[in-house]
Amino acid sequence: MGHKNTADDIQKAAIEALLITGVGGSHYWLEAPGPGDADWLDTLTDLVPATGPGASIAAILIMIGAATKSAQVPFHVWLPGAMAAPTPVSAYLHSATMVKAGVLLVAVCGPAFADTASWKYLGLAFGISSMIWGAVGALRHRDAKLILAWGTVSQLGLLVTLLTVGTAKAAFAALSILVAHALFKAALFAIVGEIDIRTGTRDITQLGGLARRMPLTAIAAAAAGLSMAGVPPLVGFAAKEAAIEAALGLSGTDAAIVGTAVVLGSVLTVAYTVRFLIAVFGPGPDIAVAKARLAMTIPICTLSALGLVAFVWIGTTNAIIIPAAAEINPAAATYQLFRWPGLTPGLATSMVVVAVGSVIGFALSQRPVPAVPAPVGQRLVDRSIDGVLRGAPKFTGYIQHGSLPVYLATMAGAATAASLPFFVDVSSAGLVLWNSPLEGLLSLAIVASSIAAALVNKRLDAALTLGSVGIAISGVFVLYGAPDLALTQLLVETIIVVGFVIGLGHLQRQFPRPTGSWRLARVTIAGLGGSAVVGALLSARHASVGVAPIEGLTAGAVDTGGGKNVVNVILTDLRALDTMGEVVVLAVVAVGLLALSGNRAALGAGRPLGNSRFGEAQRDDIVCGPTGHPSRLAARNRGRDVSPLRWTQQPRRRVRCGSRRRSRRHPAFAQRTTATLPGPTAGRRWTRHRCRRGCVTHALG
Repeated sequence: MGHKNTADDIQKAAIEALLITGVGGSHYWLEAPGPGDADWLDTLTDLVPATGPGASIAAILIMIGAATKSAQVPFHVWLPGAMAAPTPVSAYLHSATMVKAGVLLVAVCGPAFADTASWKYLGLAFGISSMIWGAVGALRHRDAKLILAWGTVSQLGLLVTLLTVGTAKAAFAALSILVAHALFKAALFAIVGEIDIRTGTRDITQLGGLARRMPLTAIAAAAAGLSMAGVPPLVGFAAKEAAIEAALGLSGTDAAIVGTAVVLGSVLTVAYTVRFLIAVFGPGPDIAVAKARLAMTIPICTLSALGLVAFVWIGTTNAIIIPAAAEINPAAATYQLFRWPGLTPGLATSMVVVAVGSVIGFALSQRPVPAVPAPVGQRLVDRSIDGVLRGAPKFTGYIQHGSLPVYLATMAGAATAASLPFFVDVSSAGLVLWNSPLEGLLSLAIVASSIAAALVNKRLDAALTLGSVGIAISGVFVLYGAPDLALTQLLVETIIVVGFVIGLGHLQRQFPRPTGSWRLARVTIAGLGGSAVVGALLSARHASVGVAPIEGLTAGAVDTGGGKNVVNVILTDLRALDTMGEVVVLAVVAVGLLALSGNRAALGAGRPLGNSRFGEAQRDDIVCGPTGHPSRLAARNRGRDVSPLRWTQQPRRRVRCGSRRRSRRHPAFAQRTTATLPGPTAGRRWTRHRCRRGCVTHALG
């Protein structure tokens, strides 16, 4: 959708589709069953009826998610905007992919929520409103592509309605329409794309007479359109007949509501189909038409012909639909499509639907239509989207504030909270101090190094003591007969220590003195994190289930990998792709470390830009951005003709250190540029304060 990245309206439509469909599916993780409901959720293909207090909540959340994916009212607004996509993408999108994802979810989850009232009521509300309003929207527009898009909303509403009803006949009818819709809607979108390319417009008021200028396209459009309207001898007729029969077969209130909605929606479908065919291929202005292209004509004719082929060889069509319908409802296997259903109430209803819809469509094709219909609810959606886009940077800035200690504290707190359930099963049964005295020595070394790492004041000392913790753990691995794991641990510790040493070269040697409240917070988080790890390990040991897979891995190493070293075979054969991914990650980290160590100036590392301390800055190192921070501006000015900068040393003065909001005022050096910067900072003065403790702030005067 967003391939035209210079058009604001197209980019807005793409963002709208992303937000509505993405947010609609973001709550699926909440639909896990609550206490007492754990037996209903196994796999999507093997669901059992949902019971318990969480069934209604799960039904509502799943149905809302399906409605956003399948463009059900009021979440339908993104689908007409998706017409900004190229025609082949639109044909694929509307016939088989994203818009059918929600329908598929309703079909699969329907058996599990068949007895849940909220599932039925909400599904019928979505489906019926979408079926009617989508057809009305198709009659309100004059853009051929928008007419088909709104028609898709209506067809999806019909599918959701039938699947929500939940009867075997309705499930079979829904799957039949699903197949028929994929054929005729893909053909119609491709036809509109060819018309747009060959005539230069999709406005039906500017088209007309194309049946004479584009005969093959007109025949294909008539076949696909009549299939959508439910006219024989096309597969759309058989599928629509099954839907009307399913609606008429209901009883009570369902028969009145669903039957009326299906008949009314079918009448409107015929109406906008007839209006589209008459306006585009009937009498009209004589417009220029470009030469036909076989690359467009052949796929269009093929898709349209498939509607006739599926009707003629209806046995093959049934062989495709019946097994799928039986997966939803086993009783649906007893139904099938017919070329001629006989003189039934369903056939009589279909004839009335086609007759009334044709009259309405012909009448509307003779009336002028506004170029842009008055929006209904679109402004509210636009304001909501704009509010999200305005609030997202603020929210992101609030949670992604750049404070590494706060990030670490948040992760440690989350890990601690996640481990709380494990403390229920904590047990010290079977614990021993050590299996050999050497284990005790290594354990003391680990504890001593950890305490030292927490107490030292210098950053390099902390990195080295952390490395010693890892080396002592490698010794434990050796004692337990895992030399490969020990070697891996040593390599990882080496890389980490080297990375620390390289990175610490950009910082002051000593840690800044923490305040009392921050020191207490760090001690608390560290204690909770350590307790969480210990509790989780004790609980896992006590509540272990199953048998260790070592025997199977050993046999697989010999039979599959051809080696006796289980660890090596797992890394290089059984999990070769995982190992390759880990190697790639390490390579990326190495490149990042190299960039950090070799480009200190571009990162604002506390020394002047350029090669000399107060000399002329290199042009590629000059940084300039809307926030005024040098690390965000080198890429913008790289390669431009930028005036050189000269830093002039100023006398010492008291300035506020900008690295922390509540820090006290520190002595600092101020260096000021005398040249004019390009871009968004043109004509402004660049000032940098460098604190004795390593804090660096930049500002534009």
